Amino acid sequence: MARLRSGWTVVVLICLGVLLLWAPDLNLPLGNSDDGRIFGRAGIQARNFWDLGPLDSSLGARTDPFIRAEFEVPPRAEPPIEAVTYAHHPPLKQFLTIVSVGALGDSPPAVRITDFLLGAATVAFMAALLRAVGMRWGPTLLALLVMVSTGFFYVYARMGISFSMLLALTAAIAWLRQAERPSPWALAGAGALAALTAMHSWIAIASLGLLLPWLFIGTLRRRRTEAGHSPLTMAKTGMAGWLRLGWSPALTAVTAGALLGCLLTAGWLLNATDISELSERVAFRTGNDVSTAAEQAQFTFGEFLQRQWTFAGHELLTSWWLRLLFLPALIAGLVDRRTRGPVVVTLAVAMSLTFALQQGAWIHRLWNFPWVAPTSIGIAALADAVGRLLRGPTARFRAPLGAAAAAVTLVTLAFVVTGSTRDFYLERPADAGAVLEQARDEPRVAEAEVAWFTSGIWTPRWISYYLDLPVWMLDESNLGQVAATDVILVRNDRVPSFVPPESMAAPLAVGEEYTLISGAALAE
Repeated sequence: MARLRSGWTVVVLICLGVLLLWAPDLNLPLGNSDDGRIFGRAGIQARNFWDLGPLDSSLGARTDPFIRAEFEVPPRAEPPIEAVTYAHHPPLKQFLTIVSVGALGDSPPAVRITDFLLGAATVAFMAALLRAVGMRWGPTLLALLVMVSTGFFYVYARMGISFSMLLALTAAIAWLRQAERPSPWALAGAGALAALTAMHSWIAIASLGLLLPWLFIGTLRRRRTEAGHSPLTMAKTGMAGWLRLGWSPALTAVTAGALLGCLLTAGWLLNATDISELSERVAFRTGNDVSTAAEQAQFTFGEFLQRQWTFAGHELLTSWWLRLLFLPALIAGLVDRRTRGPVVVTLAVAMSLTFALQQGAWIHRLWNFPWVAPTSIGIAALADAVGRLLRGPTARFRAPLGAAAAAVTLVTLAFVVTGSTRDFYLERPADAGAVLEQARDEPRVAEAEVAWFTSGIWTPRWISYYLDLPVWMLDESNLGQVAATDVILVRNDRVPSFVPPESMAAPLAVGEEYTLISGAALAE
């Protein structure tokens, strides 16, 4: 019991440590990054929910004044409703943001706080899963440290798009597989957790197709063993006997919760988005054509694999030693009967997100983040296997090896937090938001009707979040549409030739990486 308490104490400390590392970024300006893109959209949608009301905001799906570029709405034209509506993902993240903004006010900290909390809770959910399948505390805690030491976790787990709910439900099912008569409260909790999981992310929904059979098979095996049935005896009972032994109140509760969550997700999506648009997005994401402001390309599968491996190692998103342990960890996780189910579930959804939706994975580094889950589970299995090999005289090496491994993860985390990972993915892009924060009280900005951005800036929902203006990309083809009262955001290392030097010398607001200028010089 003392070891159990001390183990969970360490888990809580790791969760708190993660929050402490993230806390200074609650008020980080929303900028030219995944952080700005994701939280900028969530902030605009939450604002519209409270300003327009639940119905007119399509239950928090409206993005006014930001207009989606794929609809090719001309500058200053009135956009169709579809162009200012975005509902391509399950709604749990958005609902949490709406509640937070309603309670705490319209600000970046209010937009971020619920996702930060959910991201930190991922540590506890992973611990609960590993303990539920019977993993010892040593390998469990090492796996948690490995997970949080990745740049992937540091940058993306805070954004509400992680595998947190997937892990929580997997942990619950791992426990339910062993429980003959869970209490009504436990069943209600499992059902609610399944509903929330189905509202969290596409990979969480996909995991339900594996988690429900895993619960059925686990219950079947346990009851068959308890009753002393052999496979031959079971074969004689037919399908009805298999179903009777495998079905349970727990499976009923989880299935009902999952169905409810899927229905709520479908209702929210279809309330705001036409099914033809959703179908088009799926077809687009599964292709190999890239058509963005930054890139026009068609890639081969070999090029795709090379790009994903490059992403994995970029700026310590994963360390060299974790990439070295990747395959051994997965093999250990699949070989160990305790971790086989969770590894299969998390690996399957990670593979589906990367390989089934290749266009998205080609563009977005964050689509590789779910691979951290099966890798971390596999690390626990690998560490446990190494510990079991060290017996007799070599048992004395367990503690030093464990301490050395933990030290390596902490050193890696220190490099992630203080080094180029944070600089590239968070600090430098946030300068764009800092510039806009400076400019909000500038009278000339208050007069603007349109905001423009130049090359090197992508999906700038955060411009609309700060300036409450529609945004269009500026290039040589539409220079004639710039009005003197418009504002233009320029990336300092990619100043286009058509931007007059004198306008850059007299900016509305300036930062180290970005500058906001008036459209007056271009409108003359």
